[in-house]
Amino acid sequence: MGFMLKLRKNFPLKPLSTFKIGGKARFFVEVNNEKEFFEAIKKSKELDIPYAVFGGGSNVVFPDGLLNYLLIKLNIGGSEILGLKIVVGAGLNLAKVIKTANKNGLAGLETLAGIPGTIGGAIVGNAGAYGHSISEVVEKVEAWNGTIKKWISNMECHFQYRESIFKNKPWIILRAVLRFKKGKAEKLKKISAGIMRFRNKKYKKRLRCPGSFFKNVLAGGVSKRSSELIDENKIIGGKIPAGYLLEQAGANGMKFGGIKVADFHGNLLVNQGGATAKDVRKAAKALKERVYRKFGIHLEEEVRYF
Repeated sequence: MGFMLKLRKNFPLKPLSTFKIGGKARFFVEVNNEKEFFEAIKKSKELDIPYAVFGGGSNVVFPDGLLNYLLIKLNIGGSEILGLKIVVGAGLNLAKVIKTANKNGLAGLETLAGIPGTIGGAIVGNAGAYGHSISEVVEKVEAWNGTIKKWISNMECHFQYRESIFKNKPWIILRAVLRFKKGKAEKLKKISAGIMRFRNKKYKKRLRCPGSFFKNVLAGGVSKRSSELIDENKIIGGKIPAGYLLEQAGANGMKFGGIKVADFHGNLLVNQGGATAKDVRKAAKALKERVYRKFGIHLEEEVRYF
């Protein structure tokens, strides 16, 4: 069978991420199902070029020059409700899944309302908000590691705060089975709506940014000296908000080329137009240094550099 996918050459990366930064991908293709995904993998072998996979583009920093890859945008969708479970494609929008769960009285994801991106991306970074994370509802994940496809249990995913086995291993998530608790649809919808209202105040619509740039810091992991410098009232659920540390270190409003740290939030790096990946790295380095000088704490990026 011939290659049915629309392979594009020298494809601009900017429109593919919420940061609106990047040069070009040598080859780019969108895949809507598993069959197309494996076709694309086959094509990368034929072209003798490595492949890279991404989902919603809400958490990535693409490079400025040529990305010498076959870049695959994973749009594998589909969802099926089976009792208290939902089987979902990795490319499905997280917001859609939350809506479906809420509507059907399936509790467990309602506090993640407003987090951008796909289910696959959310599982990779163990996305969460308001004391809950997606790992709480993941029963198992179907993934492919370059040679085999297999189901990986929640325990084998090694979920930690904003971490999973998928971050540093070559597994690509294709599908997931999510398991919920029984809830009341109206109550769940209300919780999500309240969170959305709050988020929309914080993140103005269409801001060119990847959401939170740095991970919050686990309070238990910092030295005694560092913890003495921190206002205890700012610690939420055992975590020190990166935004608070950055604000205290004078980050708000700082500019690095086309990147500006939001005046109202230290952990929001915004592309003011024409920002480059180089600007982003420069900003990240400078901000990490400021926080380290003030608190002796190393910040880690939540975003992924390509």
